[in-house]
Amino acid sequence: MRSVAIFLAALALAAPASAAAPRFGLFDLHDLSKASRNEFGDVKPTRRVPNAAFAVECGTGCRLGSGWLGFDRLVGPTAGEIRAASAGPGRIGWSVRLDLTARGQARWLAYARVAATRARRAGVPDVLAVVVSGRILAAPLADTLRLAHGRLDVPGFSPANARDAVKALAG
Repeated sequence: MRSVAIFLAALALAAPASAAAPRFGLFDLHDLSKASRNEFGDVKPTRRVPNAAFAVECGTGCRLGSGWLGFDRLVGPTAGEIRAASAGPGRIGWSVRLDLTARGQARWLAYARVAATRARRAGVPDVLAVVVSGRILAAPLADTLRLAHGRLDVPGFSPANARDAVKALAG
């Protein structure tokens, strides 16, 4: 009994083994954690899960590099703010279309204003990482996403990744 109590106390005091991996999330590369940047501030995937608020996996087909990336915060809607999702051919590759709640729409619009201001100042749009079930499935530019009539069109998916995203969001 004493060994069980010691084990439970050790678990309570131990640091978390890994950061959270969201079911769905939009992440801006401006919000990369320090662990996922090199000395020049560029994207640096790691072999191990980084110490960050959100750790996501970037597979071999990911244009950001193979490995793990850490982000400090989410931008845009969360899984709980998505009413329905569908996939199909879009303007840039395949798109995932997300029917958002009013709160999800407000979160996207707030981020889109910030991203548009940064794009005007820098001359280039932000790069987003679209994460589903802890994996980056697409990396579109922020100015390619469109919100109309409560539906957010997220382009830049392969057909297989778009179908995987819809399936994960349905479950």
